[in-house]
Amino acid sequence: MKLKAILFDYDDTLVQTRKIRYRTLKNLAKEKFRFDLLDVQIDEAWGLPGDEFLRRIYGEHAEDLESLWGEYHSFCERDPNLTFPGAEDFLQKYNSHFLFGILSSSSGRRVLKEIEGFSFSKNSFFSIQTAEDTNVHKPDPNVFLPIIEEARKRKLDSSEILYVGDTIGDAIASIGAGLRFLGMAHEKHSAKLFQKENLEFVSSFLELEHWIESSSF
Repeated sequence: MKLKAILFDYDDTLVQTRKIRYRTLKNLAKEKFRFDLLDVQIDEAWGLPGDEFLRRIYGEHAEDLESLWGEYHSFCERDPNLTFPGAEDFLQKYNSHFLFGILSSSSGRRVLKEIEGFSFSKNSFFSIQTAEDTNVHKPDPNVFLPIIEEARKRKLDSSEILYVGDTIGDAIASIGAGLRFLGMAHEKHSAKLFQKENLEFVSSFLELEHWIESSSF
């Protein structure tokens, strides 16, 4: 069946969140709360929905979650997130060929704010689903139900949708929801995981472009 839409994971697929935000999180911990946040602590919480992530990272300092979000946003403004090379060009080149969407476990408060700083806008996507839009999260396939419903309003079947993500959880959830999956392995460790699970993947947006052009749908 012909591919008509591409959904993207956000963090570490479209944008370099891990690289940028580890620094942001550590700076906030050090400057505001006077403790040293370790990589391993962030690693253990990475991928959790936004509110749960901040609670896990900052513990007792997350009792007033709204204030913490305010502080976090302020520190994020000092460290603007960056798209991966080729991401913005890919979206611009293929926006007349496919419908684009985003499905992320991150908070919409962060995702929508960051998108304002990129060359594409939220209007580039038929749907942007974030942590606040569902009570379940990857790798549960039901996480895709809201965005699949949005796709159906546009006469799209799930088999016509490709999900591009950087983790095995992305693969489990999207395949379980009836979507096609393609790994995005910006890092070598991601490539090894996809290889181990015999999952098809690309390592850059240039490779994604080549994959699109060479694939028969």
